[in-house]
Amino acid sequence: MIILDGRQMADRDGMHAELKEKLSLPEYYGNNLDALNDCLSERTERELIVIADAGEFLEGSEDYALGLLRVFADNDMQVLLS
Repeated sequence: MIILDGRQMADRDGMHAELKEKLSLPEYYGNNLDALNDCLSERTERELIVIADAGEFLEGSEDYALGLLRVFADNDMQVLLS
């Protein structure tokens, strides 16, 4: 299980910083949803993603947040918003 802090994900920069740290993404990670999709598609293990304080995450940039959830879904990752 990977727990992401929604308070840190209220904007795109914060979101990608949190993702890079908690998902242990490589240094060359491009800080965008396409790059995230590429990195996640290379993983063989699918983990549960928990986004704590999800309200702040969703309010920060709703369309981009929904895009992130779509990338997780496209890569067969379960997401729990809390």
